[in-house]
Amino acid sequence: MSSAKQLLKEEFVPAALMIKTSFKRDREELVVKFFDYTPDFLVGFEKQIEKVKTVQQVLVLTEAQKKATSNLYLKAKDVNNEFNFLVSYFKKCDLDTKPLSKVKRDLSILNIEGAVDKINGVIQLIEVNKDVLVTKGMAADYTVELAADRDYLEAQNVLQNEVKNQVSILYNANKAEYDRLYKYISSIANDGKIFYKGKTKAKEYTIVKIIERMRSGNAGGTETPAGTTTTV
Repeated sequence: MSSAKQLLKEEFVPAALMIKTSFKRDREELVVKFFDYTPDFLVGFEKQIEKVKTVQQVLVLTEAQKKATSNLYLKAKDVNNEFNFLVSYFKKCDLDTKPLSKVKRDLSILNIEGAVDKINGVIQLIEVNKDVLVTKGMAADYTVELAADRDYLEAQNVLQNEVKNQVSILYNANKAEYDRLYKYISSIANDGKIFYKGKTKAKEYTIVKIIERMRSGNAGGTETPAGTTTTV
């Protein structure tokens, strides 16, 4: 899967809707420095969002598939956070934390296949050192919970990959429309970061921050994005 810093195809429309909210609010300020940002530019941006939304509406996804991506991101984040406690327990027992760090990295970049594979090794490592780890605070049944989390990640990843395959077919057939939308997104994001550098608003124009908001399930805004993956 993509790096956490990359925008996935299924995230184009949600990201566009988020950045459009900020752009509509700030356009009259931005146009002072960036003359292209006329009312017609905004209209064009909105029309391109609708074009891609229309393209995506041909996808017929099950309810499970629709939820798979958000469920996967949230669980990966939760497991990653739980590993912070495990790292602490390992350090207190003078155990090598590198295997844990590798899992955390895979989870942070959403390499679910890699994380699942490495979690199997971590479970074995915990079992070997279970008694001493429990004395430092680890729950006695932690490996049972971790195995359940592993299985959940694997199952959700299968569903998400099914969605990715469908989206990839759709994207390849309509690449020009997606590219035009991303051109709007990247232009506004780049100029917004320049204009609001050092201010809180700059985060609203930072694609990495937008991705973090989407994947945390806290996209905000008043419009419901039509979410539907090469990376960009």
